[in-house]
Amino acid sequence: MGCTKCEENPVVFRRYSGQNLCKSHFFSSIEQSFSKELRSQLKPFFDREDHPKRVSVGVSGGKDSTVALFLLSKWASAMNVEVIALSVNEGISGYRDESLEIAVKNCENLGVEIMVKSYEELVGSNLDQILEEHPPEATPCSTCGVLRRRALNLLANESKSDFLILGHNLDDCAQTILMNHSRGDISRFYRMAPHRRRQDSMVPRLLPLRRIPEREVYLYALLKEIPFHEGDCPHAKAAQRNVFRDILLELENNQPGTRFALTNGFDRIRDNIVEEQEVYTCPSCDEITGTEGMCRFCVMAESFSV
Repeated sequence: MGCTKCEENPVVFRRYSGQNLCKSHFFSSIEQSFSKELRSQLKPFFDREDHPKRVSVGVSGGKDSTVALFLLSKWASAMNVEVIALSVNEGISGYRDESLEIAVKNCENLGVEIMVKSYEELVGSNLDQILEEHPPEATPCSTCGVLRRRALNLLANESKSDFLILGHNLDDCAQTILMNHSRGDISRFYRMAPHRRRQDSMVPRLLPLRRIPEREVYLYALLKEIPFHEGDCPHAKAAQRNVFRDILLELENNQPGTRFALTNGFDRIRDNIVEEQEVYTCPSCDEITGTEGMCRFCVMAESFSV
């Protein structure tokens, strides 16, 4: 069976839509999805003819952030928008150095400036040291996530970016939505990216890959011959997210389109949250936080110095 659109040999079959797509139509589909989603997420912030002047993208060297950088560069070139890449060096031995090398090389190929912040700059220790000296009660990912989010937001502010693009794909977003459903956490739903308004000190985060399945992001990178790092973080096996990944894969296998349904449902829930969820200012760092008192980052950083 040929491509649904032109009868050429297909490179992908989409169970959720029933489409067979050749390479050309697959590329067009991915690029159109990215641009359409990005425009939709920018819409709450701008009048019809306006657009951002400078946009940053978090890059790790992996497939998702690499494809996000590649597609954003194409979009920004047409829109006369400046792009800057932001990377975080957690200090994970045998893992991060190689991926950062690839991230830097891709930025050089695209003519994009890259800024890097390490955990040592942020809290005085790298992640390996932190985990050895202060083993977390939860998984290593819970500690790393708090530090990574703070590092990226600091970089986005330092670069004077209007928005921060993250490479979260459809699978990532659906997993997060399912996790928050399991917690019954409506306030977290409201705070999740893509953000819909600006808040003091927080650069709005956008997710233009969020309607593209992980498998298709991977295929796009391969077919476009874009170099990316394929290694897994050595701490990833302990992540709670793995449970929800397995559940979602089974749901998607039995009922194609589940990931899109969860994402669309999330949007409808947020549309129907009438009252804005209250945010607070951390008394220690003056950054915004979802709870009263010190933010999670400052509580964590304080514990490291004990």
